[in-house]
Amino acid sequence: MAVLLAPVASAQTQSDVEVRDQLIANQENLLNTYRCLFGVDVDVVPGQCPNPDLVAPGVAPPNPSQNDLDVRDGLIQSQEALLNVYRCQFDVDTQLVPGGCTADGGSADPSEGDVGTGTTVIDVLNTLTVVVEYGGSGYSRADFDHDRGYLCNDAGTDPYTGISFDPSTCDVDHIVAAQEAFESGGWSWDVARRETFGNDALNLVPTRDCVNRSKGARDMAEWSGRIGSGICEGVTTTSQGQCFLAWKTVEVKAAYSLSVDQAEKNALAQVLGGCPADGPMQPSGPVGSLPTPEPTPSTQTGATGGSDCHPAYSPCLPNLPGDALNCGDIPSSLKPIRVLTIGIDPYRLDRDRDGWGCES
Repeated sequence: MAVLLAPVASAQTQSDVEVRDQLIANQENLLNTYRCLFGVDVDVVPGQCPNPDLVAPGVAPPNPSQNDLDVRDGLIQSQEALLNVYRCQFDVDTQLVPGGCTADGGSADPSEGDVGTGTTVIDVLNTLTVVVEYGGSGYSRADFDHDRGYLCNDAGTDPYTGISFDPSTCDVDHIVAAQEAFESGGWSWDVARRETFGNDALNLVPTRDCVNRSKGARDMAEWSGRIGSGICEGVTTTSQGQCFLAWKTVEVKAAYSLSVDQAEKNALAQVLGGCPADGPMQPSGPVGSLPTPEPTPSTQTGATGGSDCHPAYSPCLPNLPGDALNCGDIPSSLKPIRVLTIGIDPYRLDRDRDGWGCES
């Protein structure tokens, strides 16, 4: 296994300890997910299975010592090493292992690795860390502002409810709301990262103003989808709109390594259970149009003549084994390629891991 180096201890502040404690809790919950999923070492899972997501960070000491940081860094290093053992042993998330895996579970040259191509939205949902939402202070809506008001330049159709809007009744919605992002891990971001998230087109969609204001900062478990007042009173989200919201929530949260709480995960799983199970996470489509999910990727034609679409990418790329497709094989009209979940990139198109491949 490749050598893992613990983070270099920095200034001794309570915030440093809190960030480390949250990472440790996230790692432990992922370890427990693997243990329960593959039936290994389940005796160490708090409460045993089927709910392995029970670890939450404790209260950080107000005046941490250097030893406090060193102990946490050592635990982070050990947990990451154990995560990689599980990944290699059970052939899951192996693209995250430094150097990849060999047949005996050791490290290998990354070019020798082979990532499976059957990822579904439910699979990605199950990789998200499940923790209680952060309840501390520090949220500022201004940190997440966007400059994409032009998305409301034209009339269109609200993606959640199917009702129409024109520029005078249009809002630009953060699909994963700014406050929800903050409470799901964005509390640890610097302002630059928050601004990047706030302005990312992946998470923005034009909506009818009264729908957007009803949705507010609520996640899928908190928003009933029914508009309670105003011109849209009585309107509810369509089944297609619910699928769109669930797909995009999972896509965005995975791209930004944001967590879900248990209620949100349950709500997302329930909705996704009624959506095309093996379809890719769909982009929002042209501005103002209601997204129409494809029934199954096998009915589509790939960019280079394949018979189905790879679920890791948008637009449609052929679903080929291993890393058999290169940027040179893809028509320029389809570039750049959106990598739907950063880190799940079997064709290795996204070299800088920014979510886009074949950019030049």
